Amino acid sequence: MVLTGATSGIGQSVAHQLATRVDRLILHGPQSRSDMADFLARLKDHKAADVHYIAADFDELGTVRTLADQITGITGHVDVLINNAGRPGPPTRQTSADSNELTLQTNYLAPVLLTRQLTPLLTAADGRVVHVSSATHLSATLDPDDLNMNRTPYSPTEAYSRSKLALVAHARWLVEQSPQPRPDAVSLHPGVISTSLLHAMFDIRGDSTAHGARNVASAALSAGKWGGQYLDESQPEQPNSVTLDSGFRSRLMSQTFQLIDGGVPTGDRDIH
Repeated sequence: MVLTGATSGIGQSVAHQLATRVDRLILHGPQSRSDMADFLARLKDHKAADVHYIAADFDELGTVRTLADQITGITGHVDVLINNAGRPGPPTRQTSADSNELTLQTNYLAPVLLTRQLTPLLTAADGRVVHVSSATHLSATLDPDDLNMNRTPYSPTEAYSRSKLALVAHARWLVEQSPQPRPDAVSLHPGVISTSLLHAMFDIRGDSTAHGARNVASAALSAGKWGGQYLDESQPEQPNSVTLDSGFRSRLMSQTFQLIDGGVPTGDRDIH
């Protein structure tokens, strides 16, 4: 099992919950291994069979490719990839090292790229992709021709909710439109969870990280196929209707892969 964003918030709780339930756990975070020594030691106290930690900063897509290469060096198959890494929208629009809107890159482009790079390992195991999304996607709108918000008015919550809408659409695209062979996929809202990410954007209280982690772990370990469904915590629910539109998903993925592979999306050519 591969878990991104494993060093804080929901991800750290997921790592603790999975440590005794899987044979091998490959964890990702932005911090150095030495900075996470205490955390990794606590996991080993759980008598986890085999725990690996790989540091990667999703501000650079090149590090995502390196992360995938390192995972491939550890294992020949991935049963479950949990794309949990995420960030709140910053107060003002910022761009990544790859010139993408920062929230979009961390929350969406990086997990899509990691999923693509690990697809051979996932399909070798008849594996599953779990995207940790958000109920905020339900009220979001997203123009595939303006993923980087060059024309869309910027706000932190809008940047965040758009990135999570894109993840929900990608999960459905994976099982219905991606090249064969395909992994299973599911996206979920883990709950309103009290984390630094929540409090950076919303003045509300939330449930414990353990509560959110149980929902993520349940989606990851559930028997059967999810078939691209969206879960509200542990229950399948109707997602934002645009994510069910195959034409929208095709446009989204076309523009997404242009950004990932270094091209200029067609909708942005007039401003670059």
